[in-house]
Order: sequence, then structure tokens, then C-alpha cells
Amino acid sequence: MLFFMILFILVLFSGLLQNIIPVMGTINNLIGFLFMGLALYKVFYQNARGRKTITRTGIWVILTVIVLFMIALIPNLALHEHNLLKEQVITFYGDIKFLIIFFCGKYFFGGIDLRGTVLWMKRISLLFTISCFLAYGLNLVVPFLDSFDTRFGIHTYSFGFGHPAQFALVVIIFSAIRFLFALLEKTTPPYVYLISNFVLIFIAGRSTSIGFYICFLILAFVLPYLKRIPFSFAGILGAVFIWFAWDRIMNQIFGSTGEARGLLLRTSIQIAKEHFPFGAGLGMFGSHAARVHYSPIFARYNLDSVWGLSPNNPQFATDSYWAMIIGELGFLGAICMLILFGLTIGVIWVGLKNLKSKIKMIVVLPFFYAIITSPIDTIMASKSIVIVMFAVLYMFFICKNLLENTSLCGDEGGDVYDDRDF
Repeated sequence: MLFFMILFILVLFSGLLQNIIPVMGTINNLIGFLFMGLALYKVFYQNARGRKTITRTGIWVILTVIVLFMIALIPNLALHEHNLLKEQVITFYGDIKFLIIFFCGKYFFGGIDLRGTVLWMKRISLLFTISCFLAYGLNLVVPFLDSFDTRFGIHTYSFGFGHPAQFALVVIIFSAIRFLFALLEKTTPPYVYLISNFVLIFIAGRSTSIGFYICFLILAFVLPYLKRIPFSFAGILGAVFIWFAWDRIMNQIFGSTGEARGLLLRTSIQIAKEHFPFGAGLGMFGSHAARVHYSPIFARYNLDSVWGLSPNNPQFATDSYWAMIIGELGFLGAICMLILFGLTIGVIWVGLKNLKSKIKMIVVLPFFYAIITSPIDTIMASKSIVIVMFAVLYMFFICKNLLENTSLCGDEGGDVYDDRDF
């Protein structure tokens, strides 16, 4: 338990700790390799004792990853232009990092009892929110926080994190965890805390985060009083999110021809059509490797003259997750990624099958946030995906503890059971 929680806290605050200890900036990438090593160790340990080490779903995940790897590798072997082998491997690792964290973490830490961490997580989350408000208030008197930009007429801040979006993600995760605790303990959700966190999200100034958090607040006020969740409710929440993020969606995907993110996405579709059913290959478009070792693909599609995509200033070259997936892996690769998303959510849903769907909905919430914002945000392609999957693992294990022990912090499970709520 202690090892898992130390890793979780380090990952959660890695963006903040990086300013004090620069090496902390690499911890999110190293976690994936650590989890793979731990999972392999457990596989060999279990096999030596003649125990089953892989489930049917695990087999499907491995087969899909193998197919995805072949789809990704073929263009690199067939086409004259390709990136360095090391960069191809790193790029593929980045594509499936969410899988590695979740499935390897779930396998190695399976059976862990995290009920003793509930009170500490409540304290840490509350201390984090209070500290941010104190810092913001002090900054109004004695400016010391670096303003990221100006949105909605106010200066936005990341509160020491590398980017306001990463700060907003941490706030969303803390809010989801606190709300999950309230559902499991059958207590009134901490509405003052949740609304306070909305203020922090607004100060961060990311429109997608604000729109998503508004939907989350609606869920927080409605879910505790619903025995059945109507499908139309999801449509309403989707409409709210799209309405709030509409300007950004239109400007960055369907906007002017000079908008880097929209150009990347439209060009990736063109690349996938020309290389059908494959893409341009790993490390060739929209990935970190394509930016560091500037890919000739950008010049071929006249993107090298676009501000933010040029050889001298490629800072926006990795700004679209789906541009990278479609451009490098093609339509077949994109389908495989969608299958892997579905398998991940399916494992969570089936693993908590005796709990109500509203509880499972909160467990997958951070991952769902990363997926639905992926066309206009970069969580899935950044180190932040490690934070997301760690949070999902934590909430998954907490719920498993409730199922196996019928109590959380001494409270009976009661009406958190029975999945007949759709």
C-alpha cells in the first residue's frame, strides 16, 4: 500500500516537484517501465507456482497491441523515409502508455487494500485546495506567481505546474476522488469543496477543463439522488460540454487555415487516405519524435511554413493527439486504439460489476476526460496520461476493497451495490 501511494503522490505532483527537483520531470515516463518490470516479475513468480497469470481480456489486449505494432511498423519498413529506430520505439511506447500503466498496475497491485488511505487522501486534497487559494490571495497582494496568459478577462495561473491544463487535471482528479468517497460512504458530497475547485479550474483558464468540470458538477448534484441514470442525461451533459467548448472546437479544428492544431488534424486524414490503410509510420507526424527529428512530412504537406510547425519553431507539432494517431498509424491504427480504449473501460466496468453504474462512471471519469478532450487537447499524448491512469487505478482498487470487504472506513456498502440502474 505504501509503495503504491508514494508513487501516486509523486506522479500527481510531478509537475510541481519538477521545479524543485528537475529529475522529477522524467518520473511519469519511467513509471511505465517500472510497471512493466513489476508485472513481468509477478508473471514469472506466478508461473513458477503453476498459477494462472493472464485473463481472456488480457489476451485480447495483447493481441490488439501486437496488431497495432505491426500496423505501425509496416510503413517504417516499406517507406524510404522513416525516423530513428529508438524514436519509433519511444513513440509506440507513448501510444500505449495508458495501457501499460493500467493493466500492469492492476495486475501487479491486484489485491492491495487502500481503505487506510481514504482519510489521508481527504486531507491531502483539502490541503491542496486551501494552499492554492492562499497562494492566489497572496499573489494579489505580492505578485509572485507567473501568469500563463489572459483569458475571460483575468490572468491565468498554473500554480507551479508546467501548464495550467496539468494543474486543472490534478484538481479534477481530486474532485472525482472526493466525490467517489462520498458515494461509497453514502454521505453528502463535499459541495463546498467541489465548488471551490471549480474556482481553481476557472483560474487555470482552460475552456475544455471548465466545460468538463461544469458537467461534473451537474453530475455531483444529480447522481446521489438518482436510482436510475437515463441515457438522455448523458446527451444533456454532452451538449453542455460541446456548447462551452464550441469556440475552441471550431477555431482549432475547423477554423482558419493558419491554425496549427486544425491543420495537423486535417493533414493527418489526408496522409491516412494516401497511405491507406496505414499511416506515415512511427515518429513521422504529430509525435515528439517528428518534432525533435523534424519530419520531412511537414514540408511535403506545406506545413513547414506555418508558425508553430516550422523547423525552427515546431512547438505546436505535437498539439493534436488524433493527428498523431491517424497520421502515423492510419485508419487501421486509429481503430485499434479505439478498441484498446473500449477494452480498458470494459475491464473497469466488469471488474466492478456488482457496484452501481454511477460509481463506475466516476472511476472512469479521468480517463473519459482524457479521451473526449483528445481532439483539442494533448493529455493522451503527454506525461499527464500517467496521472490519469494512476487515479483510475486508485479509485478502482478502492471500489474493489469495498466489494471484497463490504465496508469502507467502517461504513456498510448498502445501496452502492446492485447494477440495475440503467
